[in-house]
Amino acid sequence: MQIEPLVYAVFGLIIGSFLNVCIYRIPLGKSIVFPGSGCPHCEKSIRFYDNIPILSFLILRGKCRSCGERISAQYPFVELLTGLAFYCCWKEWGLAPPTFVNSLFLAIIIVLVFTDYHHQILPNKLTIPGLVAGLLLSPFQAPLFYMDALSIRTVSALGFEDSMLAMSWVGSIFGAVICSGGLFLLAFFYEKFRKRQGLGMGDVKMIAMVGAFIGYQLTVLTILVGSLIGMFVGIFLILFRNKDLQTKLPLGVYLGIGAAFSLFFGIGFLNWIWNIPQ
Repeated sequence: MQIEPLVYAVFGLIIGSFLNVCIYRIPLGKSIVFPGSGCPHCEKSIRFYDNIPILSFLILRGKCRSCGERISAQYPFVELLTGLAFYCCWKEWGLAPPTFVNSLFLAIIIVLVFTDYHHQILPNKLTIPGLVAGLLLSPFQAPLFYMDALSIRTVSALGFEDSMLAMSWVGSIFGAVICSGGLFLLAFFYEKFRKRQGLGMGDVKMIAMVGAFIGYQLTVLTILVGSLIGMFVGIFLILFRNKDLQTKLPLGVYLGIGAAFSLFFGIGFLNWIWNIPQ
């Protein structure tokens, strides 16, 4: 058994503890740096030995040492999810730049998913810096994500046929612009004809960020997968929870799931689709 992905997963657990702070504080407009971690009930500072990912939660039986109030199981779940995400990145790309780029990408996605789930917002403090990071880090991303026909033709037309750096920049820019632009137009015309908002600008900015990290083909797949999941959840709510068609669903949650699917399985899935006999 390789020890490196396990060590990296433990690092992911630690990062997951920080992501919990982001999920709780960013929607409230609080600093994610100061003060240190505290109980959300009594607000007393959490000692370092009570802040060990997952382990402290189990030792304390899910309760605050100071006030005895129950701590949400979301905290260890986010830590575990982040550790799993980091582990999968290492298993997929090993000790290579895409591992660290995509670990950052998934960390942002996790915060966005839980923030949207609880507050129905996708904060600019996450999506816009995430978009910038996706563009700047594109030369260190897996090249396959950006090697679509449109990007290849554009790079060739610019005279940079053999430049992977140019391919990365072009693919990342196209991913951000094409997908977010398409989603923006969809939201614009929906609101124009239905006289009510269907998609928020937070969803558009999130898709721009996703496109910058993984290119437009995988981002289109992200939108399709996320929409399908949202549709099935919506049908379930209508049939079994007595909700109506006006119920607002946190699209960012489903887009986040779709982004994770596209990141790890998207290339293989698209190759399978393209090779299906007609």
